[in-house]
Amino acid sequence: MNPHEDRVNKTTTVGLLFGAQLFCYMIRYALSIVAPMLMSLYHLSPQTMGYILSGWNWSYTLGLPILGPVVDRFGAYIVLGLGSVVWGVSTIALPLASAATSFFLLRMIFGLGHSMLISAGASAISRVFSVRERTRAVAIAFAGSQVGLAICATVAAFILARLGWQAVFYCIGGASLLLTLAWFGWYPDKRTGGEATHKTSPQRTSWLSLLRYRSTWAIAFGQMGYLYAYLFFVSWLPGYLVLERKMTLLQSGIASALPFWAGLLGTLGGGWLGDYLIQHGVTLTVARKSIIGVGLTASTVLVIAAAYAERSWLAVILLTLCVGSLRLATGSVNSLPIDLAPPTAVASLTSIQNFFGNIGGLLAPIVTGSVVSITGSFAISLVVAGGMALFGAISYVFIMGNLEKDQIAPTAPAVAPRPAPSRSV
Repeated sequence: MNPHEDRVNKTTTVGLLFGAQLFCYMIRYALSIVAPMLMSLYHLSPQTMGYILSGWNWSYTLGLPILGPVVDRFGAYIVLGLGSVVWGVSTIALPLASAATSFFLLRMIFGLGHSMLISAGASAISRVFSVRERTRAVAIAFAGSQVGLAICATVAAFILARLGWQAVFYCIGGASLLLTLAWFGWYPDKRTGGEATHKTSPQRTSWLSLLRYRSTWAIAFGQMGYLYAYLFFVSWLPGYLVLERKMTLLQSGIASALPFWAGLLGTLGGGWLGDYLIQHGVTLTVARKSIIGVGLTASTVLVIAAAYAERSWLAVILLTLCVGSLRLATGSVNSLPIDLAPPTAVASLTSIQNFFGNIGGLLAPIVTGSVVSITGSFAISLVVAGGMALFGAISYVFIMGNLEKDQIAPTAPAVAPRPAPSRSV
């Protein structure tokens, strides 16, 4: 492959992954934007809405350990393509719901399609990017989630105010299906099945064998803390601004976009910084741990300060800086499975990391809704989110070992016994 073709393939791959992240997170956040209206229309309590907001995450989390090995087996092209069909169609169908149970079930279908995204993205990036450029590639792909959240915060609020809550899902779901067509048409590596396995690593690593490694558990628990804090904002930030800070829907749409624009800058900045440190001689371990530790610790301090800020404008500023700091770690935390695993197990290790991570993400909207129902305030929920971010920092920095020395080795294939040579009589 010549350098120009290689560059085009890299750009196309990251661009399509950026788009997939953008639409998935728009769909995630759209329900958070319309949640206060649905609570009023259908007489839903904060606790019930917490379960509805978590609906996608149940199937998403359960699907991760299954679909990671599927991606390793069949490749990103067909698996992510089918997933995008599922998440687009289920979004267009959401307005058919009229009760808590139907809202929850349709969000579960969305989550099942969404569960293919992270593992497929890691597999795709591991195939075309070297370690010296990997963090930026991961960060650019994940920056799509921040753009999606920031755009959705404003656009969904505008559509909601002008056209009603159903139109929010018709518009976003339809646009997502257009991305599906682009994925099937333009994704460079269309190999599937046995053709999609990495040529340089014929040996396979079983999913269960990955659990023997200390670093597997470190990134699993680290992601649990990181995603609890992050998905607190994705699920409840608009509700917090409306219910706690008494903003209107349009005001909350504008204000809740600010943290995610900061998150975009943090994501891209952390990705650039990670590659810069590695290219200038800093070890992979130090580069990853320093960025993750600083980002998650700073977010802990900022979110706890926001919990007790009396003025709404100050709380919004602190939460904006908090999400920016939290997302500083994104490129590094999501590069770790690629750093640690052999190419044929990248998606599997990514699925383990995010399976445990999304247990935290699953709990965030439920715990928040329950605490708000009991206390009538978001203050304790914000403190809990900060504590989980700190837990993530401790896991990534202190439990995870040396990345250069703790590489996960591919499982050696079984060797059939050589038949005994025949003897002539």
